[in-house]
Amino acid sequence: MSEIPEAVRVALDGLRSLGGDDLMKQMVSVFIEYSAGRVQALQTAADSGNLTGVAEAAHSLKGSSRQLGLTAMADACLAAEHAAKQGDGVTTQTLAAAVHEEYTAAAQWLRDATA
Repeated sequence: MSEIPEAVRVALDGLRSLGGDDLMKQMVSVFIEYSAGRVQALQTAADSGNLTGVAEAAHSLKGSSRQLGLTAMADACLAAEHAAKQGDGVTTQTLAAAVHEEYTAAAQWLRDATA
């Protein structure tokens, strides 16, 4: 098990203070489920050269990532969104892979934190 970043702990504590463990766990569950599909959509769009699809998926992931303190994932999404909007398919491919890697790590941290 890897160490949960402090920003994630702070975000989860904030959710916990608003609605207790149940709200926090529900928000984490929704994030993991929703984001899995969005990450896949981002990767599929990058693989097919659909830069508009990349920008849209990255944009939606960026905000939800930041809300849970997942700054590295949010930063990768922001970079992917910008690369896609600039028409840089090569960089977009690289960043789509980075978003996927960050999501994989983030999902595990969130599962560990709510276990």
